[in-house]
Amino acid sequence: MANEHSRNQSGNTARPRGPLSILIVEDEAAARIATRRFLQYRGFEVDAAGTADEAIEKARELHPDVLICDWKLDGQRDGIDVARLLQHEQDLDVIFVTAYALNELRQNAPDLRTIGCLRKPISLGTLAAAVESLADRKIH
Repeated sequence: MANEHSRNQSGNTARPRGPLSILIVEDEAAARIATRRFLQYRGFEVDAAGTADEAIEKARELHPDVLICDWKLDGQRDGIDVARLLQHEQDLDVIFVTAYALNELRQNAPDLRTIGCLRKPISLGTLAAAVESLADRKIH
């Protein structure tokens, strides 16, 4: 990662734009590792977190473009809490993944800039298509 940083609209330090960067928030280790490796293989800068607090800390350090976030996380905070806080602080898009009802997720997060909601078990091909579509939009 480059040492030079710029300030975004909220005054936070952000890394210069390069390849699309992604932060995965998933409390299931196997899913987190597999998703991270797959997206890295597809050419994206990817980091991952297993808890809401870890995700917030990493996002504040890394300023990702995209948050791929499990809705239901172990602990007191869920993925909606993480996404809401980070979208308030940073300019990032969210793709939620969940094993629960997608309609309920959408009803609980109408204020979020959500690019997609994917049902678990997710198809890595579908996830890659969503991320690549977003990358194409950010480039143009």
